[in-house]
Amino acid sequence: MSSAFAAEEQADDSDRELEVIVVSAERKVANLQETPIAVTALSQENLAEQYIADVTGLTGFVPSLVISGQEDQSDIKIYIRGVGTNNPTETGDQGVGVYVDGVFAARAQGALALMYDLEGIQVLRGPQGTLFGRNNTGGALLLDTVKPGDTFEGDFQMTYGNYNRQQLSGGITLPVTDNLSFRVAGYMEQDDGWVNAIDVDPRGSMHNYSGLETGRVANTNTKLNNKDVRSARITGVWNLTDSLNWTASYETFSDTGNHGVLLNPVEVKKGNFNAFIDSPYSLDMVSNVFRSTVSYDISNNVNIEYITGYSKLDRHQIVDQDAGVLSRFQEARTEYQYSSANSHEIKLQSIGSGSLSWTTGVYYFAEETDIRFDFDGQGSWLQGGATFIQPARGTESAAAYFQANYALTDDLNVTAGIRYTDDLKYDRGGRNITDCGGEFIRPTLGGSDLSVFEDFLINSDGSIGKDRLDDNTGLERKRGQCAAGVRNDIEAESDKLTYLLRADYTVNDHLLYASIGTGYRAGEIQDAGESTRPEESVSYEIGTKSDFDTDLGDMRLNLSAFFIDYTDLIRSGWDEEKKQVINSNVAAAEIAGFEAELTWLIGSAGQLDFSGSLLDATYTEYYSASGGDNPGNPLVTEGEKAGLYNLSGNNLPQSPEVSFSANFSWDFSTERGDIQPRINVRYVDNVFFRDQNEISSPINNTVGDVEQSGTYYGTDAYGQDAHSKVNVGLKYFPAEGDWSLDLYVNNLTDEMTRSSSTTDNGTVEGAPGRYSEPRTFGIRFNTRF
Repeated sequence: MSSAFAAEEQADDSDRELEVIVVSAERKVANLQETPIAVTALSQENLAEQYIADVTGLTGFVPSLVISGQEDQSDIKIYIRGVGTNNPTETGDQGVGVYVDGVFAARAQGALALMYDLEGIQVLRGPQGTLFGRNNTGGALLLDTVKPGDTFEGDFQMTYGNYNRQQLSGGITLPVTDNLSFRVAGYMEQDDGWVNAIDVDPRGSMHNYSGLETGRVANTNTKLNNKDVRSARITGVWNLTDSLNWTASYETFSDTGNHGVLLNPVEVKKGNFNAFIDSPYSLDMVSNVFRSTVSYDISNNVNIEYITGYSKLDRHQIVDQDAGVLSRFQEARTEYQYSSANSHEIKLQSIGSGSLSWTTGVYYFAEETDIRFDFDGQGSWLQGGATFIQPARGTESAAAYFQANYALTDDLNVTAGIRYTDDLKYDRGGRNITDCGGEFIRPTLGGSDLSVFEDFLINSDGSIGKDRLDDNTGLERKRGQCAAGVRNDIEAESDKLTYLLRADYTVNDHLLYASIGTGYRAGEIQDAGESTRPEESVSYEIGTKSDFDTDLGDMRLNLSAFFIDYTDLIRSGWDEEKKQVINSNVAAAEIAGFEAELTWLIGSAGQLDFSGSLLDATYTEYYSASGGDNPGNPLVTEGEKAGLYNLSGNNLPQSPEVSFSANFSWDFSTERGDIQPRINVRYVDNVFFRDQNEISSPINNTVGDVEQSGTYYGTDAYGQDAHSKVNVGLKYFPAEGDWSLDLYVNNLTDEMTRSSSTTDNGTVEGAPGRYSEPRTFGIRFNTRF
């Protein structure tokens, strides 16, 4: 779905023309219809009309794109064409990179902050293994912020909606001299949340809390599934000479909302959005980012750029993981997370005309995270408390790349590119403590402040001492003095040469292209000092891009078909025996699909936008220690895989076979102004959240002190059934004045959908899960000056 009206007004509505959309998918400005890549371009107006305030709202509007949240990391998981990651921790890397003004966003949490005051967003589908390459096996999201011009101007938006939603945003450009100007932009949004904190535990009073009485007080003053975000950005552009300019920005963002609260599907089906919160549920996340690009035209034919970015992310978070839904008490706490990253890139590129164009450069990225994550609760793997302290988990990545395009004729082009990447992952001093004698960590739960022997992070030989004795001193451990049971020190290096080969041909203004490219995602480290191999893929794609002049109006139709062969897919799961998250190269997969995007200017005032995809994402080889509730996952009884379950043939998670979005609007002119009604319909097929593709789940919850039992049958046992959502709106443009009013209703039919679920404590309606918003409505005011 892309903006399709021409920027300039037409003298006659019947002569409306499709807008020329520019993209930077090949690291240079080019016409979308002349760029032989599957890319979707969305304007800030598109985002506002569909209430897409952060990247999680893009699901359904872009072919083959699914984005879900993750509550105890405040993270996001991005999937394009079935490719992504199910590891949201500091050891995981997204398979889809997010870039803002050319700078890679190191932590996905920070990507939630970036959807305001934008020129637009571009979604590149398929491996971007040469010009971008930072683990972009699935694709890339490119966000371009508004840059200041040489005239004073500004815009302002204000929204009020149900759940006491209040949103303010805007930007203003301030020229200082003829060659120096600044833009200041800001965003604020808050609401009361749509989940109610209740004071009566729906599970009853008889629970397996190991005698836990203290610390369990219902907090009914907590806002749940609420928004409370603030951000500000200042951008400066300095044109030092005709050939030298510098663009720099500083952005700050804070989030104190409580996201992803676990809900009981039985109650959700009744329209009850309740949670029993007996943990101090809270989030305090702050992100600060500096980005800079210095561009210099060495000559009329060559440009050089130095692109750099620095970011810091601080997060403190407490999540009530049971929320009165699970039969056991569970609380997760990120006591602290301090992540810092920096990137540097020197890009040399040909400019101007000519048969040969090329881009080359070198790139360096480094990130380090200091994090402590605590868990208190009852479960099959733990009775009491555990803590995971990682003072220095980091990544260093260096790369060099080259890509060239040569015009064999006026209509036929060939492109070739390579990128060499070398990655280092490390953990220095990381320790896991899971043997504190069954005691909790948080003092208000009856535990004590965790303390460890001073040598705990500097053990010289990594040996493990005798039971209940400190590793170095041999002294007996006392209450609150827990020794590390698992040491995570490791350095793991991987490297890869990726490539792209492509040909494109233009015939009668229709672009045809075919390409083959490779993708690479660095191996991941994990607890106990282990690591995986890299994840690799080969992608084949053909596509067309066409503009038509029909009797009803101009039409744009872009099509693509692809096949991806994946090897050594990295999957994450919990190991009951080791009591830790395990990352493994456990799978191979084949992914095939077809995507379509249509923009049609109908008659004198109508517009239809359509985007959709057909996707077949299937594991071709996958053996797992867990088969889940799916008889289609047979247990292997012979050979080296004996004792494992065969998941081959299962669908990849978050990979709907069919999905589409259709948006229709019509402009009506009156004496008092123009009125534009619109309707958007989105459809997403069944998705599984887990590799096991369960078709049932055991019912083992407790309601009012009564144990529930039996089996729930359905593809949404640990997934989401196929569903449709409808958004409607009505925008008014006055005959005089540069402002507009927009009335909107999102999720008109009040369809409740999940983006993730638990794997235990099933109910008679499936497993508890994290749900997207119910019906929301409001009014938005926009003005420019």
